[in-house]
Amino acid sequence: MTLFERTEHGMTKLAAGLALLGGMGLIFATVATCLSILLKLLRRALDSVAGSTVIGENLPWLRPILGEEELVTYGVGFALFAALPWVMIRKGHIKVDLFEPVFGKRFNKVLDLLGDTLLAAIAYLILTRQWFLIFKKARGSKESLAELLVQGNFSEIAERVRSSQESQILGLPLWPTYVVAEICILIFFIVALFCVWRSFRALFNSHAARV
Repeated sequence: MTLFERTEHGMTKLAAGLALLGGMGLIFATVATCLSILLKLLRRALDSVAGSTVIGENLPWLRPILGEEELVTYGVGFALFAALPWVMIRKGHIKVDLFEPVFGKRFNKVLDLLGDTLLAAIAYLILTRQWFLIFKKARGSKESLAELLVQGNFSEIAERVRSSQESQILGLPLWPTYVVAEICILIFFIVALFCVWRSFRALFNSHAARV
């Protein structure tokens, strides 16, 4: 097995594993939505029979899940980010192939290379943007989180994390979502670089075969 084949096998397994893990986010979002709807319907049915005051006093937990929208957003968002490497390596992204038979094999390989390069550039831009969201300077602060980490000022880092942005309903800190998204985008970027290598190799091999 060549280096390229070993790398392709490893990238495929990495992308597939992350996509399967992201599928858990969709399952979580589905379960949370269905459970919240069932609790809401059950609460309405019991309220109509026994009265909202009685049910509210005896079964206060019988209500829709608090912050269901936020939980679903996190689950679906994780699934989307986790699926990016798999879609990239399997060439599952949307493309217009109406004129593909007209262009010929070599020109199509050039287009594949350009497309993979563009997606790699987009992955890099998202990666750097997420990095900024994680390590950006706090309001009124002169030092970024990365600078505090280098300085070893862990007390200030803990205070920065404690006072960071929170979700509106549940009050959950948002920085862990940025970290998870950054990891997914990092894998997406690595896979995209491999896809550029794969497209370049396919183009080069087809050219060498003609020579």
